[in-house]
Amino acid sequence: MKKLALALALSLAALAVAVPVAAAQSDAARQRESGNVVRLTALKAGLAFDKKTVAAKAGKVTIVFTNLSPLPHNVVLEQGEKPFGGTKTIATGKTSAVLTLKKGVYHFYCNVPGHEDAGMSGKLIVS
Repeated sequence: MKKLALALALSLAALAVAVPVAAAQSDAARQRESGNVVRLTALKAGLAFDKKTVAAKAGKVTIVFTNLSPLPHNVVLEQGEKPFGGTKTIATGKTSAVLTLKKGVYHFYCNVPGHEDAGMSGKLIVS
């Protein structure tokens, strides 16, 4: 009986140490992700993104794109005339892309013909 009590006490002590460490690592991962995740949504009606200006930190930036519309859309980045990549084109769903970006202002838009001209564009400020 004493061995069982000792084993239980040791297990609880190990758990008491492991849980805060795992929680701290999880919080740190979320903070890193939230600083470099840009979320854009194509609205269900019309040709528009939910935001015209977004921000991120220099380095790896994850673009998370949600399309609420049955029309195909994407998010493409460029600076000046230099393309930096973007998401794949999707209809009603979610996709993402990871890009390595330097400080500066980038133009984002949907490159499906006619969509940028209709207003599906904005700027990403990377600091």
